[in-house]
Amino acid sequence: MGSQAGVFYFDQRPIAPEDICAVTSRLFRGGACSANVYQDAGVLLANDLNEDEKLSSRGSYVPASFDGRLDNRSDLLKRLQGQLSPEKSNAELSLAACARWGNQGLTHLLGDWSLVLWHATKKAIVLASDFAGVRPLYYALQRDRLLWSTRLGPLVEHANAEEMDEQFIAGFLMFGSCPNRTPYRNIYSVPPGHSVRVTKSKVSVERFWTPPLDVRNENSSSCEEQLKALFEEAVRCRLPKTGRVLAELSGGLDSSSIVCMAADLIKRGKTATELVSLSLAHENSVDTPFYKAVELHCGIKGIHVSTNAFPFLCDCHPGQSSPEFWDRLHTHNATLARENGVSTYLTGLLGDLVMGNWWDDSEQVAGALRRGNIRSAVQESLAWSKSLRVPIYSVLWRGLISSLPARLSRKAIKTDSALNSSIDGALIKRTGLDAPEQFLSQVWRRAAPERRKHVRALLETLEQRRLQPPEPLQHLSYTHPYAHRPLVEFMLSIPPNVVCGPGEPRRLMRRTLQELWPPKLRTRRSKDTFGHVFLDSLRPLANALTKSSLEVVERGWVDQLHLKKRIERLSRPLDGDDTPQLQQIILLELWLRNRRSREVAGSESAEFRPW
Repeated sequence: MGSQAGVFYFDQRPIAPEDICAVTSRLFRGGACSANVYQDAGVLLANDLNEDEKLSSRGSYVPASFDGRLDNRSDLLKRLQGQLSPEKSNAELSLAACARWGNQGLTHLLGDWSLVLWHATKKAIVLASDFAGVRPLYYALQRDRLLWSTRLGPLVEHANAEEMDEQFIAGFLMFGSCPNRTPYRNIYSVPPGHSVRVTKSKVSVERFWTPPLDVRNENSSSCEEQLKALFEEAVRCRLPKTGRVLAELSGGLDSSSIVCMAADLIKRGKTATELVSLSLAHENSVDTPFYKAVELHCGIKGIHVSTNAFPFLCDCHPGQSSPEFWDRLHTHNATLARENGVSTYLTGLLGDLVMGNWWDDSEQVAGALRRGNIRSAVQESLAWSKSLRVPIYSVLWRGLISSLPARLSRKAIKTDSALNSSIDGALIKRTGLDAPEQFLSQVWRRAAPERRKHVRALLETLEQRRLQPPEPLQHLSYTHPYAHRPLVEFMLSIPPNVVCGPGEPRRLMRRTLQELWPPKLRTRRSKDTFGHVFLDSLRPLANALTKSSLEVVERGWVDQLHLKKRIERLSRPLDGDDTPQLQQIILLELWLRNRRSREVAGSESAEFRPW
């Protein structure tokens, strides 16, 4: 992955030599020895990408680098009707799409990407991110300028951002993250599927991608053919023509399918890529025989990393510029990637959601009720009742509630209940956390009733940028085949009972992809939850925290008495409180302490640096 950065002075002052030095040396990853640079009145755009992605202009636009991958180059060239030759770079194709279709031109760009455009005639910077938010892009709004960078840490340092953003803190503690925000006040992330337009007088955010909200009729056999083609495309377009790829392999169906498809493509000569798998190992893991079966079936080298050596959370590795679990593991994986000459890192993230891994998807009944097909609704309810071992009337009632207009439905964003929340009441009032719809998108409410749950889960995942690479892995092409947009849109638009059925999670996936899998994997119905691995790392940390004052309490974010009771429950072997919110509190506290320690160390050894 490349880096891009820049500055836009609202008063259009000339770009000084020290501006160029600061942007290229401080906002890039570890400093850029060479960079593509564009200057205009008050504007500096820069990237450190390859020669094919040099800055170029078309009409009123001049783009900074297109950072990422375009999966539909040939289709774009056809849509542009011969305006560009096939040799043109991704940046030039993106620029041509925006010049022709405006902001909606971004909808035609399929792949993992982020983009910066300078609209010369309107004196506006446009920052944009692909629908899944895989490629990071951050910006800092200050009184006299806009700064942006691929890397959060250097941007925070460059913008002298010291104050914490309480809106982020509230979202982080309640939901695990906060859409479009960072831990630092006035520093934001570009929302996935949106563009951010900045002029000297206005900042506007515009959505250019919306998930499918309706369900179309498709027969099962047609869906199998389409899924197989789309899944192959999703993996193939992420494999480089040559080189080595590292693929996460848990032994579950999602990661195993990716590894098996990649191995199959290599065997068929579709790519000259060399495949290496990476698996997490711990004592008595139920995953072990399955990922070893996949390694043997595909004939690939497997790297096994012990969670004992790289715990879920440790006090010395709580994240870098933002709080992050498994930071030590990610740092180790980055070292493995360098040692193995890896440039691409594949994950199975989003697979559960896209492929329909739902044991309870009984809201499907709402579809039949919405169509007025009572007989079908009763039959579906009976099937789900038997599968879930619950009374049929409870399934029908839930389907009826779901089939109502969203404003009348009881379905709302789920959070920890007030009784189980350690967040201080004053923080809740200051940030509006008592109205969570202010934090998360409500687009899901417009979806077909039987699909609202799926659309909501997808949007929450994307908006919280859970698919962007952990900081230590940002130098890699970190990518997710299940986030292939045509695949996501297809799976969300076909009937949900084709994707998942009573007692049949991943119904369509199993029918379509099982020929790729080793026989052992075809019978798998569950996977390791890693729950005890999380608790084993959290318990000693939580106990140690109770022996000293807590920053999260001193800052007025967490209620001390409520937190103490939860930590006491966590310490009991048979009564652990492993709720996500408690994990977030412990992580945030450790991150704040490490940040303070780094600041003290930095002030003691500070050297003069310009800008």
